[in-house]
Amino acid sequence: MSRGRGVRAGVPAVRAGVPAGAALLGLVVEAVLVLRHGKGGFPVDVDVRAWALAHRPAVGVAAARAVTATGTGPFPYLLALLAGWLAVRGGRRKLWAAGAAVAVLACGQAVRYAVLESVARPRPPVDGWATHADGWSFPSGHTSTSAIAAGLIAAAVLLRSRRAAGPVVAVAGCWAVAVGLSRAYLGVHWFTDVVGGWLFATAWLGACACAALRFLPGTRYGSVLLDGRRGGDGDGGTPKRTAPTRP
Repeated sequence: MSRGRGVRAGVPAVRAGVPAGAALLGLVVEAVLVLRHGKGGFPVDVDVRAWALAHRPAVGVAAARAVTATGTGPFPYLLALLAGWLAVRGGRRKLWAAGAAVAVLACGQAVRYAVLESVARPRPPVDGWATHADGWSFPSGHTSTSAIAAGLIAAAVLLRSRRAAGPVVAVAGCWAVAVGLSRAYLGVHWFTDVVGGWLFATAWLGACACAALRFLPGTRYGSVLLDGRRGGDGDGGTPKRTAPTRP
């Protein structure tokens, strides 16, 4: 990789690292507070749980269960596959990108499990649960999984067509937020577990973006990630070619 290309790749990598670093710092601070607080709920957690318990009509619980079900199982991985498939053009590139997107989600899950076991925060009291849950509570798995999948979809659409990205990014973001809030509403997570899931997803996606922008520009896929598009029209078109200048 030439020095010019390395500098060109380093600028967006640094930009991607800023939100990742901020989210990681927030996650670490929250984890430390959870450990020092005795792993129970904070005042805001208690207030959110009390509100949820007092506002649970049957239709609300049914809707929350339907939303929360999309934050785990095969659905997020199907979204990751779709994100990779949409991100680039060409059969081989599509397969490579789809596999990479699934790997981002799967590896994120592995790292999240490590954080989960390290903090080992118990879930809220079971008498307030409106759905099944197991394992430790911080950070929320459904929240982080859906947020990572939504981030992959958003990134894929932004790479292919920035002009059409707005509605897709908005829908993906609203879905991820809804999944996270459903976990607190159903009583199986503290609200700060949900915030921790969003922070983890932001930090993980930012770290993956940094790595891609730092190490991929020298590969055949680098122009897609570095320029944010295929070609110079900003809408997934073919690369524009310019005639070479004569000396």
